[in-house]
Amino acid sequence: MKAGTKMTLAAGLGAGYVLGTRAGREQYEKMRAAVRKVADAPAVRQTANVLQVQAFEITRNTASKGREAVGHVVETVRHRGDGDGDGADPGAGDDLR
Repeated sequence: MKAGTKMTLAAGLGAGYVLGTRAGREQYEKMRAAVRKVADAPAVRQTANVLQVQAFEITRNTASKGREAVGHVVETVRHRGDGDGDGADPGAGDDLR
């Protein structure tokens, strides 16, 4: 390829890149503005707030149920350690040496 052809090709590629990125940036800015307009709409904001409150309640309720379940497990383990009425030592025969 001749030097002049290479320069023409490079100039063409450069011009195409600049024009393409400029057009792409304009499209990006249009999409961004449209998304911002939707996100700022009162109905969307209200729905987002409701969903946030519901998510908080679900998380709080789940954490509470988890604490209750752990409490039940702890109590079960404590009661087993107190003896189960059959006189057997719960740890007997558990020597893994």
